[in-house]
Amino acid sequence: MTQDEFVIEEAGDKTILVRHSLAGVRFLFVMKDRKFAGVAGNEPKPSDLSLLNQARRFAIQEARIQGWID
Repeated sequence: MTQDEFVIEEAGDKTILVRHSLAGVRFLFVMKDRKFAGVAGNEPKPSDLSLLNQARRFAIQEARIQGWID
């Protein structure tokens, strides 16, 4: 995974929306009490599961860099 495969589309107090640049697939993650609480919304298709794992790692890393989670 290269850093530029994913981008943060939106981030709020409790959510972070991550998009895979090439596939256009979006994943919404929830942050609660300065912790990463998981995925929100629809379950991903089986073909998107590897992207989900990569997006989750990216989102956690970016949320820590921004100081949104501990």
